[in-house]
Amino acid sequence: MIIRLSNYDGKYRVVSLAKDTETKECLKEQGLSTLYINGNEALFLSDDVSLPLNADELALFNDACNYDVFEISTAGNAYKYYDNKSLDNAILVTNRCNSNCIMCPTAEIIRKGNEEYTAAALIEIAKHFPDDAPHITITGGEPFLIKTGMFELLGFLKEHLPYTEFLLLTNGRAFCSKEYVDSFIYTTPPNLQLGIPIHGHNAELHDYIVQSTGAFEQTCAGLKHLLASGAAIELRIVVSKLNADYFTEIAKLISAEFKGVHSVKIIGLEMTGNAAKNRDAVWISYPDAFQKSKRGIDIMVSSGIDVGLYNFPLCAVQKKYWNICEKSISDYKIRYAPECETCIVIDACGGIFSGTIRMAKNDVKPIK
Repeated sequence: MIIRLSNYDGKYRVVSLAKDTETKECLKEQGLSTLYINGNEALFLSDDVSLPLNADELALFNDACNYDVFEISTAGNAYKYYDNKSLDNAILVTNRCNSNCIMCPTAEIIRKGNEEYTAAALIEIAKHFPDDAPHITITGGEPFLIKTGMFELLGFLKEHLPYTEFLLLTNGRAFCSKEYVDSFIYTTPPNLQLGIPIHGHNAELHDYIVQSTGAFEQTCAGLKHLLASGAAIELRIVVSKLNADYFTEIAKLISAEFKGVHSVKIIGLEMTGNAAKNRDAVWISYPDAFQKSKRGIDIMVSSGIDVGLYNFPLCAVQKKYWNICEKSISDYKIRYAPECETCIVIDACGGIFSGTIRMAKNDVKPIK
């Protein structure tokens, strides 16, 4: 959510939102910069600055919640960084990445850009997160491209949000360094799980998909270092045309080499960014992706691994596997085909990505 403030004074700010006196006083006691909505004015209490709001701006703030956190640019764009009514918020560390996955839903030009936050800037934002935040995803790009700044951020989160559950999405390559693993274990919050992708059963396939030589070796070494250190790991497999025929081999690799992983998530494609650019090379329908994954799922479940299916509509999955399907698509990205309206399990189904619905709509088979 972005609110464009037409009369803004040009100062960069991070603020918590207060819409009533009680919340305003609570934020004041915590020493947090506060944006207080009073009538048709926005009051920046720390600076004693007032800003008139037009009807559209006021309506958007009225739809927001107390304790929402906004980052406001010098151009007056107020970006909602923390949504207090959401059960899952995110810290975006950087858009940059040292991989360039063929099926990534983010465009290559974004991942190769220079924009990123410093650890100090991220900590300033995180100071505003309520201490009862249930879950936060830390994501990129590749978060560890800010190097030791990640340990500064993790240390802050460990101290100030000790009861929050965290999911840190990373390609895991940085952990081929034992020094990085030791620093991570020392600074990491107690309830943090790592989400790390593995795209192939060997270096040839994995490195081709991520378009980076040596990535497979680094990721595997990192996984073994992390498992030896007791880190909680969720492995992720994005199923595309490139690796679907090798899914069983990937499952065997995980079962044999990475004992102790907490779970494996099998992920359907989101056809935006690089994935859209490379559509002919990567697209596989959700029903075909499931069928090619089924034997590998059975192997991992038999090995005692908790397996989940992300981004798969229920009609693409055999009924006996519905219990491992998870509603994983962000609310604003979920779409359903017109045919879905007659489906008797639509309320239990996670739907299809907005960027994928055109490609997947012919595969929708409403369940009667």
